[in-house]
Amino acid sequence: MHTAHRLIAAVALTGTASLGLTGCLPSEPLPGLSGSRVLNDSVTALRGASTFTVSGTTSSQGVVTQVNLSISGTGECKGTLSTQSGGNIEVVRTRDHAFLRGDEAFLLAQTQGMPEEQAGPARKEMSGRWMRMEASDPSLKGLTNLCDRDGLLRDMYSVPDAEKGALTETDGQEAVTVNSMQGVFLVATKGEPFLLKATTSGPNAIDLAFTHINRPVQVDVPADKDVYDPDGIG
Repeated sequence: MHTAHRLIAAVALTGTASLGLTGCLPSEPLPGLSGSRVLNDSVTALRGASTFTVSGTTSSQGVVTQVNLSISGTGECKGTLSTQSGGNIEVVRTRDHAFLRGDEAFLLAQTQGMPEEQAGPARKEMSGRWMRMEASDPSLKGLTNLCDRDGLLRDMYSVPDAEKGALTETDGQEAVTVNSMQGVFLVATKGEPFLLKATTSGPNAIDLAFTHINRPVQVDVPADKDVYDPDGIG
């Protein structure tokens, strides 16, 4: 496998986690609103934000990825993914393209097991450079699920049998707990009812926190001299 394609494969695992956790907490804040309505309203509010951040972990096929991304409603996204195998991947996504750059530790981890006569030149060629791909490329499905606002939040709409739980607090904000067979969600009770956190367990567990930011994502597209073709390396 090409070294560059290993980077793609690592990214492809990051956003494929599904929901699956049960829970039940006492009390019922926000009387008159069902748990499903509270959760739907929280996702609608977050989708309406100009920009929000998502941070935490996802797991797929036993691979845990640390996520730290800023996402806009107009298709821009940037941040980092830290892989369990080692190293970090920088991400810049526009509406048309995705740019990925692995650090030295990541490139070393991804070339382990390759003959050194292949691994050495590949690391040298890729070091400090960005891989550019079409944003619609199917191999980037995992990244798309995380980096696209609608793709990330789609499965949190219309969660069946969602029930409100107790009031709690997360990152200094009061929140109501919403429990379902698919996950446990925290929804802000003050101001806009933003979704603040989603947590699940199992083989595809997620533990993601969301923060609304009232400013656009500043995306700097890498210069052509710092970009390479993934099919031409490895």
